[in-house]
Amino acid sequence: MIKRADVVVVGGGVIGCSVAYYLAKKGVRVIVVEKKEGLSLGASGANQGGCPLQLFKSPVLELARESLKLYKNLAEEIECDIEYENVGSLVCSVDEKQYPDMKKHFQDKRREGINVRLIEGHQLRKLEPTLGEDIIVGVEEWDSYMVNPFKVNYGFAYAARKLGTEFLFSSQVKKIERDKERIASVITDREKIKTNFLVNAAGAWASEIGKMLGLTIPVRARRGQIMVTEPVPLNKRWRYILDADYLTTAFDLAAVEDSKEARIKLGVAGSYIQEKSGNWTIGSSRDFAGYNNRVTMQTLKYMAKRAIKFVPKLKDISCIRTFAGLRPFCYGDGLPILSKIKSPQNFVIATGHAGEGMTLAPITGKLIAELITESGTSLSIDAFSFSRFKNIN
Repeated sequence: MIKRADVVVVGGGVIGCSVAYYLAKKGVRVIVVEKKEGLSLGASGANQGGCPLQLFKSPVLELARESLKLYKNLAEEIECDIEYENVGSLVCSVDEKQYPDMKKHFQDKRREGINVRLIEGHQLRKLEPTLGEDIIVGVEEWDSYMVNPFKVNYGFAYAARKLGTEFLFSSQVKKIERDKERIASVITDREKIKTNFLVNAAGAWASEIGKMLGLTIPVRARRGQIMVTEPVPLNKRWRYILDADYLTTAFDLAAVEDSKEARIKLGVAGSYIQEKSGNWTIGSSRDFAGYNNRVTMQTLKYMAKRAIKFVPKLKDISCIRTFAGLRPFCYGDGLPILSKIKSPQNFVIATGHAGEGMTLAPITGKLIAELITESGTSLSIDAFSFSRFKNIN
């Protein structure tokens, strides 16, 4: 069977569905090819839905800021309650040696124009009595937000479908046909799709799509494990609490690999989100385990033990679920790849978001749609160009 599309998007996660939606808004005929049987069965359904602005540095910070603007009105635009909630965030430390680093983090964020406040441990506990006695200092800000990751993924997909996008589930790409310097068609295990553009939004599997074109896309699967608790009364002030070690485990791979501490080696640092329902999601970890998306008892124990240091009441409540997801980590430099490439000329890459895919999904979709349909993008994406990996290819 032969199908035709203006653009084929490989990957039905939140990035692929966002790309499809923003393209469809521009009148582009899109087909999304997803190898799994439905939505949110990969990283998009295995995350906490937190969007912490104070964690980001330039050039990703600029993307995060623009995504925040899009998120504020997204529910109304796509006609789906994505459970957007402005909850702020608190990054805090239980290590005296980190105090200078926390102060520097505070100063850096202020210079970047983020409204942050440095608060000593004793004052933190007055504001939020559930915080642990070991916490020595924290940095709060109130632009961070949370969303329901399932509803964002489904919301983008449904909105795209209303605009004419076709979704092919349980459909795996087997071959990509070229006509000289351009992609001519995509061959799946079910059909052939002739297309003018191909967008690789395959997440942790993006490198496999690249191989079909003789390209090395420097993305690996990085496993993240999460625990979910039973519901308990809502915290008084902060429902999004982050361990200062998260700044290392999430954004400094070299420091993780050089660490002699087993917990850090597994990328375990606290990310604690209490949803409106009262449930806590306890994350997270980052390790390279190929495509193994199973949880491990060793990592869960490290996560639980760490969580109790920050929110001691967690030791008295039950864990009702655990899960893991595979995040697309760019081992070239840790930044996303948002780019056309020189050859084939109509191949576009949108991957490498690591644990920030949910935060960056709206702006990624918007920019990729602009990249395909317009002469330029509304926000510079030069820092995310595939051309920065000249030595790899």
